[in-house]
Amino acid sequence: MNTGATFTPVPAPVPARAFPLGRRRAILVAVVLLAVAGVLVVLLDWPEVQGVIGRANWRLVLPALAITAFSYLCLSWSFGLVNQAFGVRPGQWILLGVGFVSSAMIAAVGGVAGHSLRLLLMVRRGVAASDAMAPSLFHGYLESVIFFAMIPGGLAYLVFTHPLSPRLALTLGTGAGVLGVAFAVTAVVFFVRPVRAVALRLVGLTWRLVLRRDLDAGLRSFEATLVRGLAEVRRRPLSLVLPVLLILADRLSRVVVVWFCFEALGGQVDLGVVVTGFAIGVVAGVMSMVPGGLGVQEGTMAGVYHLLGVSLEQAVLVSLLFRLVYYMVPLGVSLVFYWHVLRVGSSEPPASAEVA
Repeated sequence: MNTGATFTPVPAPVPARAFPLGRRRAILVAVVLLAVAGVLVVLLDWPEVQGVIGRANWRLVLPALAITAFSYLCLSWSFGLVNQAFGVRPGQWILLGVGFVSSAMIAAVGGVAGHSLRLLLMVRRGVAASDAMAPSLFHGYLESVIFFAMIPGGLAYLVFTHPLSPRLALTLGTGAGVLGVAFAVTAVVFFVRPVRAVALRLVGLTWRLVLRRDLDAGLRSFEATLVRGLAEVRRRPLSLVLPVLLILADRLSRVVVVWFCFEALGGQVDLGVVVTGFAIGVVAGVMSMVPGGLGVQEGTMAGVYHLLGVSLEQAVLVSLLFRLVYYMVPLGVSLVFYWHVLRVGSSEPPASAEVA
């Protein structure tokens, strides 16, 4: 399908562009704080930490890594299917590669950098940025909705099994409420065209006032792609069944990875405990605005697990192991795919936004 849009080839990216100075500083601060917290726990309770590590069954990290690979495969596949539903089809393997690389970036360092990288790679494959943005945002929305569905169960488990102080209950309830309102507003913007038109006008006006540039043409193309994609989804609603199932499989896989981290470190915990700590930790990481929730997610997960009866040393080590297995290892692997996808894209300079 030809959108009629044209653009000039994008120059080879400079790595620093994916991470502006402020974001790099935030990542550095988060890493330092996380390291300091880990060192403090180790120093204060070294005998206990040493005991947990000594009893660990590190062979169980292997199935955790295998399930992590399955999780990212589900995310990448679902990303490709959503793009195909929206009429953006640069090639199945390209979509899988872009989906994996950008998903690893989004998980590890945050959505802004990940979505920017996703758009860059799609543009280098001949897809207009405005065409690539609509399915990317819609896919992110589906991810968020499915994850949000896990939060009420985790909070209910926490409330009914461990009485909370009024302040903590209010904080957790407020956080869940804020995220719920944000997802509801996003749904209205996506599916109610008059509201979306107002939102896009505000975006265009803000862009002109702040950056002194006209974004109207790109916003019109974005709107056309989104309308076309949503119309296709309404015409064939079953086309979303498999992407939604894949995203659900990804979310469940993350919980299983946390469970394997507990098993590797000698912990016997209920599934409700695993889900609760995971869901609340991720929510805290998202709300903190720290890239990837680095440090905040681990601290919250450890705190919730400790509140639910897990020893502090084991809770901290589990949260750190989960960060390593699910976030850092895939990010490192994605760097190899990043250069491959980038090299393939740059070998074919885009001439138009042709998406069959």
